[in-house]
Amino acid sequence: MMMDRLKPALATDIPGCAWILRFDGDGRAEPGDAGDVARLGQPGEGFVWLHLDLTDARTKALAGQIPGLTPDAKDTLFGAVDHQFVEHSGTQVSGAILDHERGLSGRTTRTDFLRFAFGAGFLISARRRPLLSTEETRIALASGQMAPTPLALFETIVERLCDELAAILTELGATLDRIEEHVVEGRWRDERKALGPTRRSALRLARQISGLRAILHRLELATLAPEHAQLRDAAARLVQRTDALQHDVTNLQDRARLMQDEVHAALNLETNDRLYLLTVVTTLLLPATFVTGYFGMNTKQLLFSENDNGSLYATLLCVLSSIAVFLFMRSKGLTRPSDADDDEGRTTQKKRRAAAHGPSSNSESF
Repeated sequence: MMMDRLKPALATDIPGCAWILRFDGDGRAEPGDAGDVARLGQPGEGFVWLHLDLTDARTKALAGQIPGLTPDAKDTLFGAVDHQFVEHSGTQVSGAILDHERGLSGRTTRTDFLRFAFGAGFLISARRRPLLSTEETRIALASGQMAPTPLALFETIVERLCDELAAILTELGATLDRIEEHVVEGRWRDERKALGPTRRSALRLARQISGLRAILHRLELATLAPEHAQLRDAAARLVQRTDALQHDVTNLQDRARLMQDEVHAALNLETNDRLYLLTVVTTLLLPATFVTGYFGMNTKQLLFSENDNGSLYATLLCVLSSIAVFLFMRSKGLTRPSDADDDEGRTTQKKRRAAAHGPSSNSESF
């Protein structure tokens, strides 16, 4: 197993700091120390990445020790955040993006906001719980990946987030493939409970991707000036990646919706068949019910009342009346569902299945 050469950066003595990394002019990361906080944003070679833990009550006190942060950047890092956004002040970029939490066994279903602010010579990020994008970025840096500028580091963090979103999409797509196979085989009852959570996960993922895509689009439009060409180009690359994710998640939602419609259609057909069978049985028993009701009257000179074989005759009458009704229903084609209804149900299911096999939801991401 490769040793984590950036592990000393986690053992910082800075209150509220999860880690601090120092980058040289080539973009190679090294563990930082408390002295690097004072040089945040100062001119010189390289830059510093300060990652903050907002669950530490001493983190806000650290804000006063960070020189050069704009009021908007401080409010983003240490204030309340309830949506994804990005702000560009000309010299600094700040905002918040939604990311999945990282547990001991990997990705969890919970999400939290990653706050960030970067400018010339620094990138500051903050979170309340360990998040995947920053953890994966730190591991990549420990493995030798370069980040020559804070903008390149921010792009790497967002790329790692997009990688995780693509992995979730792949997992949801595989789940839908399995559900679809079972539905085609007629085992749709086993998948009704699995389809609901899958649709819910796809919906939440679509909201997350849509929000990320929107803020990156705004960042791209806000940096049209020539002096912001590098930031605009980075935003354009990330927009292209999120556009692909948006396309994938839209296709995934369409597949899940069509699959649920097909399951509901199968359920309706089964319910109709059972109701039809119940109707036929009830109709066949109506003559017998009438006969038994008729012979149950307490009246004088009732038919067969004085006959020793009266019960047998009454029973035969019940059977014959039911047979007569059955033959009548059969002659009218009422003893089986209409072929047109069966054909229509099968055609509807085929159309839905064909729509579900439309453009692949696993299109290649850029």
